Amino acid sequence: MSSALIEPKQLKKVRTQLGYTQARLAREAGVSQSIVAKIEAGSVDPTYGTLAAISKALSSGTRDRVRKAGEVMSSPVVGVQEGATLKECAALMKRKGFSQVPVFSGGRIVGTITDSRVMDLLAAAPDPKKVLDEKVKDHVQPAFAVVGKDTPVDALFSLFKHLPAVLVESGEKVQGIVTKIDLMTAAGSE
Repeated sequence: MSSALIEPKQLKKVRTQLGYTQARLAREAGVSQSIVAKIEAGSVDPTYGTLAAISKALSSGTRDRVRKAGEVMSSPVVGVQEGATLKECAALMKRKGFSQVPVFSGGRIVGTITDSRVMDLLAAAPDPKKVLDEKVKDHVQPAFAVVGKDTPVDALFSLFKHLPAVLVESGEKVQGIVTKIDLMTAAGSE
């Protein structure tokens, strides 16, 4: 959008996606709010200069508007305590539709458990019912990566080549979780 002019029919859509009011866009473009309203309504054919100024203001807003992990995360984080049984963990994953959950010791993250790990344990066990009575702490996998709330969403994509989820922390407290589906949903809403 940096060198291209915005299509007048797309103005309202782009403006609202950026969270701009007509007044803010007008102020940043150096035009009147009424001209922005008239362009959006299709009641005026804007001059090249007006459209260029509006396009430049919107382009600046697009550059400045970087989505952050804190905006796309799911919260609160649903996890299991390390003392839970694999049966309890599997029931939670089924109920919530999750394929992985973080494992906590109190409020501290100690790892993760995935449905794949539980399936591998069940497949290798002579008595699967006994496996389900075992504690999560005995089968915990490495913890998800932890990022700050202000981490740009674009930086998360490379992490998801290797991880199923990323935890979002503020200070020492886990605030949320970003999964692949959260990123896909965020990409679709831009």
